[in-house]
Amino acid sequence: MKMAKKFMALALAAVLSVGSAFCVSADGSRTKNITVSQEQSKIYEVIQKIQETEEFKELTADVPAVADAFQKVGEGKMDVAEFTDVLKALAADEKNETLKAAIEEVVEKLDGKDFVTGFTQFKVLDQAKAVKNADGKYEVEIAVPSLTDDLENVQLLCYNKETKEWTIVEPISIDKKNKTIKVALEDLCYFTVIADAKADTAK
Repeated sequence: MKMAKKFMALALAAVLSVGSAFCVSADGSRTKNITVSQEQSKIYEVIQKIQETEEFKELTADVPAVADAFQKVGEGKMDVAEFTDVLKALAADEKNETLKAAIEEVVEKLDGKDFVTGFTQFKVLDQAKAVKNADGKYEVEIAVPSLTDDLENVQLLCYNKETKEWTIVEPISIDKKNKTIKVALEDLCYFTVIADAKADTAK
């Protein structure tokens, strides 16, 4: 009986380790639980259930392909390669050459990457206490439970619904031990954490 329990525990551990390798939980969804550090939690917020916001309803109406992709990434039903196909389609239809070039640059930078989290939204709660940096962004420390020691070249893929701009953002600092990332973000931007794909998952 003890041997059987031990075997089951080992089997469960193996399943969990495979899930974490792809940053996907047992129910198929990518790990979220991204929160703002305690010190800044009254000033900024990370919205995990983006589908419940008015901004997402507007996004669904304006750019349904992007809204659908955000949901599929969060559910673990879309990988980076499939997501870049969505971006390529957007670039093909984009009339603004600046936005088109930005999307194409993001597509190139996503090559060899994997999603660490699903898409969430950054929001400023207290405009009076929020501080913009020289670039007009807010420097915030976020907790990312799925941030592990073996992840390399961690970045954020961000989308600004108002400007329709896609960008790859480099973190200001990364603390893998405490699983936190300090980064400069725009108010109401959508973002996902990405990293180099591991050898066994890279395509």
